[in-house]
Amino acid sequence: MRRLWPAVLLLAGCSGGPEVAPGGIVSNNPCIDAILAQVAPDDIAAVSSWSHDPESASAPLHWARALPALGVTAEEIIAAKPRLLLTGNLASSGTNAALTKAGVTMKTFGVPATVADSIAQVQAVATAVGQPRAGQRLAADIASAAKQALGPPKHSAIIWQTGGFVAGKGTLQDELLARAGFINASGQFGLQQWDVLPLETLVRRPPDIIFMPTTATGDDARALAARQRILRHLEGRTRIVSFPDKLLFCGGPTIIEAMRVLRSAA
Repeated sequence: MRRLWPAVLLLAGCSGGPEVAPGGIVSNNPCIDAILAQVAPDDIAAVSSWSHDPESASAPLHWARALPALGVTAEEIIAAKPRLLLTGNLASSGTNAALTKAGVTMKTFGVPATVADSIAQVQAVATAVGQPRAGQRLAADIASAAKQALGPPKHSAIIWQTGGFVAGKGTLQDELLARAGFINASGQFGLQQWDVLPLETLVRRPPDIIFMPTTATGDDARALAARQRILRHLEGRTRIVSFPDKLLFCGGPTIIEAMRVLRSAA
């Protein structure tokens, strides 16, 4: 699941029976969790089950694991009896219909495609939970972190996700590369917005920098080790920079860390 296009992650979750204090503000969306951890950390009754997983969590793990976790099923959410649910707008229409019928008040949020969208979403989430000033502060931090680099781009780069997925033109990650001062090399391979780039093709025409995960577990670890053996032949031509998959899953405060990593290689 971690290898899929980040929007798909917003549809996933785990069922179960978490004990959630009724009448609270809950989220079942890991990207919203990351915002809430910054703007209203003490006001949240439950977070997404994805935020309990270190491989997928965008919110601080110690904060998320101190709270009950919710999946996306209507039954689970209704049982939590929240006064407000914050969720993704890609949730099943059947689920949302059931929640509406049960009288659950909810705010839905999409997947931000730009830095401006991310900043607007941060402010909207913060306002929804009664913390507009905290939202403004976080929005300012994101804007500062994503400030456009001065001068023309000097290096080509690609963000190469586990499974070979690449962020192409029109993605938030493409914008972040440009703001950090890179040319997104996805264009030289003729890739679409999100596409798969085989290792063999990458090795034939490598960019100056490859941002990619450098650690993995299970089957992913074996596949990563095989790739790294091949990529060693590019030493002296291409730099490999550690860029965890989870930096691709969300906008919001994740942009701050993603830009730190990108700028460190500029």
